[in-house]
Amino acid sequence: MVEKLASISVPGPTPIPLTQEFWTSAKNGVLVTQICGDCGQHVFYPRGRCPFCWSGDLEWAPVSGKGRLKSYSQVWKPGNKSWIPATPYIVGLVELDEGPKMLTTVLCADLPEVGDRLTFVPFNIGGRVLPCFHAFTEEEAQAMGAMEKDGWQGVINGKPKIGDTVERVRTTKLEDIHAFTEMTGDRNPVHYDEELAKKTPFGKLIVQGGVTTGMLNACVAEDLPGPGTVFLNTNLNFLKAVGVGEKITARVEVETVRDDKPICGLKVLISDSQGDACVEGEATTYTMALKGL
Repeated sequence: MVEKLASISVPGPTPIPLTQEFWTSAKNGVLVTQICGDCGQHVFYPRGRCPFCWSGDLEWAPVSGKGRLKSYSQVWKPGNKSWIPATPYIVGLVELDEGPKMLTTVLCADLPEVGDRLTFVPFNIGGRVLPCFHAFTEEEAQAMGAMEKDGWQGVINGKPKIGDTVERVRTTKLEDIHAFTEMTGDRNPVHYDEELAKKTPFGKLIVQGGVTTGMLNACVAEDLPGPGTVFLNTNLNFLKAVGVGEKITARVEVETVRDDKPICGLKVLISDSQGDACVEGEATTYTMALKGL
């Protein structure tokens, strides 16, 4: 099949300004996708706006060229008759390690299997160098498997385990309100006017929600997963207001851990001294490798 592809004569791609960088890079042996300067997502196929956040700040950047086969078809009756001499050939949907999915020609001697590890290879089809993928050798696949499981290399606290937990306890202070206002400008009267606050459903002066949830930042950045950790996503429910001088406990529990990347799914909870939940929800974190920097 590979030899047939090299010898056929087929129409090539028609680059336009939006796609020129992709085709030129592939010809030069480099696979590129767009990356969003605002949300950081990799984007493919080429387009003028990020499909995740609608930003127009898209730039081309090289990717690893590694991926996994999600689906494929063995083509016996191509739509263009010029491809007939190369039949049967394989067209596959490859999910790149960076996230995007790419429809491409898969070069292999035997039928692949869904889930196979693939790598990018520029290949001459009909006299034009086009981006294709081929299956890893057994040795390459084993090496890549080892790399995938080492996504936590260089992380200070190492890879956490599902079920790991950590707690932090502190008592809120009036100074917390002032410090948060200094940072954000939040001067809601329920944080400052004690007489007014007593007449609200809270019945007391309360600290800002950011003061309460800030304990979660300390948990993940100091303890679990540890230094270098930032939030990628939080989904929090505020159930009970926290007053001044109240003892609260923040708790983080690891629910999911990725092997290939230092990403965790966490269950988070902040409770008061009565054991009532004040804030509960879920979060996703990413931990940067800081060793050796």
